[in-house]
Amino acid sequence: MKKNILICLVGLLCLPTSTLTAQVADSPGADFLHRSQPHVSPEQGGTHRGGVTRSDTLSIGDQMPEGIEFSDVLQYDSDKLKLEDFEGKYLVFQFWATWCTASSGFLPELDKLQRQFEDSLQILPITYQPREEVIESMKLRPVLQQLGFPLIVADNRLRKIFPHVTFPHLVIIDPHGEVVAITGAQDFTAEHISELLADGTADFRTKVDQQVSLDMDERLISGNSHIPNKNIRYQSALTSYIPGVPGSTLDSREDGAHILMVNSPLIKLYRQAYTGRDLANFFSSNRIIAEGFDEEELDSRKSGLDYIAWMEKGDKVFGYELIAPPGVDQYALMRQDLKRYFPHIKAEVQPRKRTVLALVQQEGFRYPPSEADKKHYRVRPYEADLQKSLLTGLIYQMNLYFLQRSPYPLIDKTGIEYPIDIRLEGNFSKVEELTAAFRKVGLDLVRREEEIPVLILTKINPTH
Repeated sequence: MKKNILICLVGLLCLPTSTLTAQVADSPGADFLHRSQPHVSPEQGGTHRGGVTRSDTLSIGDQMPEGIEFSDVLQYDSDKLKLEDFEGKYLVFQFWATWCTASSGFLPELDKLQRQFEDSLQILPITYQPREEVIESMKLRPVLQQLGFPLIVADNRLRKIFPHVTFPHLVIIDPHGEVVAITGAQDFTAEHISELLADGTADFRTKVDQQVSLDMDERLISGNSHIPNKNIRYQSALTSYIPGVPGSTLDSREDGAHILMVNSPLIKLYRQAYTGRDLANFFSSNRIIAEGFDEEELDSRKSGLDYIAWMEKGDKVFGYELIAPPGVDQYALMRQDLKRYFPHIKAEVQPRKRTVLALVQQEGFRYPPSEADKKHYRVRPYEADLQKSLLTGLIYQMNLYFLQRSPYPLIDKTGIEYPIDIRLEGNFSKVEELTAAFRKVGLDLVRREEEIPVLILTKINPTH
């Protein structure tokens, strides 16, 4: 079985269209982890702001074409939406997707801004996804049903006019049809909108999506098309920030060991090295103790353009690659490398008493083994559907994504060591909704003290 992990992250940005698939040991299966990467159709080619050059793409200062209308719109009182319906107003296109929590989670905030500036501004969220997918997502997320603006769905025209690599992506058009800003969520604030409406200008940073082709199957350092196979048996390398490349991780044991991490904060490097493949003891932020570090020295909670600016400082994120022969402990080698590369950091794992969210079976209940014919694993925002799968992967993914800002790690105390079938619905980032979802299937979340392994990072040379 192919054994690798592939993760692609850029702060709190989402990457549209095509899908990366990860396989994690024998746990979640082939579609365990879905994260997207940039996709450009062959006829587009080149680069231009959002990563493509076409004769019909627009940039700041360009004029919108006339006569644009949409026939597939939700929450609108007409069978067609025409941009000229909002004549005299600023238009704001917000490109988003239901699976991207950064962009879909920004919609309620946009709705507040729409209500605040409704006389002078019209916000139009736009997604490439078909009507059915959007409606299905709205059923699971009541907050989206309360939005007061139209939702344009199944769009391919505007996303070609304004090509982009990441969500959220906002384009602002003035009442005369001129593109005046292309920006991110962080700059679209009431303060900046007020400035724009007052004198036609505002301090919006320009969101320029760089797209650098990165083949995660190629060696980061040694890849060379003129020599197809260099037969490298061992290599370790460290890089600084690489502009235009999403933060990514590949962990493969196919034909030896290959760990490849790009634009990763220090905390992720140490997490990878010390978690290894022990997904049950994944070192999420709530299982890491950092001592003596400056703020944002190990990681940053910034998002979008602010996160990119943080990375660009040059000493915040790193690339790491390890190639090793079969049969070696690649994580032990990585830990040794980190000790050499960052001698001012001491890392160790110790048992500590921590408050946790313990997943247990309800009293008197024994979870039944799977009755499915084949393995199926799908986890996405607001929905998890597993068949013939172990709980390990689900708990790992909950800690990695949905509970990454919870003070309490989720640990498995069910005693279920066999494949099961389970379906959950709810906002998994909210502990009360996750608890309710588990209770419906005979499980429970209990907050209690447990002694668990904790990763302790100590800065041993504060002047470094």
